[in-house]
This record gives sequence, C-alpha cells and structure tokens, in this order.
Amino acid sequence: MEKDLLLVFDDIKKKISKSYDANKGDKLNAQIDLLKQEYSTIEISERHVATYDSLINKGKELLRDSNIKDEKKIRYYLRYCGAAEFDFRDDIKPLNLILKSFLLTSTLFFVLAPQYFSFLLPLMFVIPIFLGLRGMKKRVLSGLMMGISVVPMAILVAVIWLRSAYLALGDFNAFIEGIAKQFNFSMEFTQNLAIACIVMSAVMLVSSVVLLASAIKYRKMFI
Repeated sequence: MEKDLLLVFDDIKKKISKSYDANKGDKLNAQIDLLKQEYSTIEISERHVATYDSLINKGKELLRDSNIKDEKKIRYYLRYCGAAEFDFRDDIKPLNLILKSFLLTSTLFFVLAPQYFSFLLPLMFVIPIFLGLRGMKKRVLSGLMMGISVVPMAILVAVIWLRSAYLALGDFNAFIEGIAKQFNFSMEFTQNLAIACIVMSAVMLVSSVVLLASAIKYRKMFI
C-alpha cells in the first residue's frame, strides 16, 4: 500500500517536468524526491489508512492539467504530505513542545512587558497571540508564523530585565528601594517581586529561544 503514494509522486514529477521550466521544475522535484525518500521508510498503520488514501486521492487530483499548472496547489500538496509524515510516525511531541513554549513565552511577556513598555505593547499582541495559538493547534503554517511574531519582543523584554538586574547588582538595595517608593510597596515585597521577575525574564528568554528553534526545525509539521 505504501508504494501507491510513491507512484503518485513519480507521476507528479513527470507532469512537473513537462509543465515547468528546468529551474522551477527541479526545485519542486527535489522536494518530491525528499518526500519519496522519507515515505519509503514509513509503515502505515490501520488507523492512518484514511489519511494515507486522502493523500493519494489529492495527488491524483493534482495531476489534472488545470491543477498541475498551479504552483501554489503543488506546494500546498507537498506541505500537506510533509506534515502528514509526523502523523504516520505518531510523532506529535514537537507540536506539544511548540505549544508549551509558546504559551509560557506569551504569559511571561504579558507579565513582564508593562514594567518597561506600559500595557500598550502586550495589548498590541493579544490578537496575534490568540490567532497564533488557534493556528498552531490546527497546524496551520500562517498561525505558526503569527504566533512566533511575539518572540522578538519577548527576547527584547527579557534582555532589558536582565540588563537592569545586572546594572543593579552594584547597589541592589538602592534599586529595590527606588521601585518600592515608585509603587508604594514594602521593601521585602519589592525584593521578592524583583527576584521573581528576574527569574521569569530568564525563563522567558529560554522559552523564546526554544520556541523559535522548534518552530524553524519542525515547520514541516504545519500546512
């Protein structure tokens, strides 16, 4: 059964070679060759037969002249096949890692950003974060891109917090006293809060890097 999809890949390659110039055709066929190599080692379990048959049917539909000449449809189909590999291998751990690091980064960003950028900056990211989370759960590539848009600002906020903490090491008590007077907090509470924020900023920096690295490494999971 696994060979059926490989035959469809071969037919698509032939059609692409006839429909596109050498430069564009070679790039598309190179992606198909990579998929063939990966799918040749996959064994389709019974619970994934419907998904596998769907790939075959979509591939056969793509072979129509009206479809094969649409490069966007070809690239979408190849992304779909690439994402389906993770399902066939029952490997969804990367998705869980991306979602967890995204939620952690976003939560800490909302907590830490107002200190230096007011509440306006986090509010600007409410919609991208919401749409990003929804898109990631559905494994949509545009959702992933929208979600990781928070990473640069999260890293910036984390670096500013850590830099401020580093500069305050020379006279930490004065730093705490200044914050306590600014917000009318007790010294003990302010000190505990400052330490907690510094720790959270370090965690946010790590989670941001993990999110970005995971999104790049496992982008093939998303369609």
